[in-house]
Amino acid sequence: MQLSNIEQSRFLPPIRPRPLDPSPEIKGPTSYSWHESYRAALLETDWTKMEELVQAAESEIHKRRLELSKDHNGTQEEREAVVNAFNDLRGLRMDAAAWRERQNLK
Repeated sequence: MQLSNIEQSRFLPPIRPRPLDPSPEIKGPTSYSWHESYRAALLETDWTKMEELVQAAESEIHKRRLELSKDHNGTQEEREAVVNAFNDLRGLRMDAAAWRERQNLK
């Protein structure tokens, strides 16, 4: 019995799409101090480098998050961008861990 494409898709693991624009929440020419490390992690295609880049980006974002919580500087836009970036990086971390497990590189 042959399954239709829709039926077949039920048996395939979900694929989390990576954002085409890794910073849609950042409008205009604004560049945040953590943006480059975040962008590097999102655009990396070598899974062996992913964990290191995600850790670096998370560290930069965490530093900025602490600054924002202490002196209340920054815009609402940046605060939202920080939350979105952490969520993106969490997904990348899980994907990288799954890749490492499949490669037996635990």
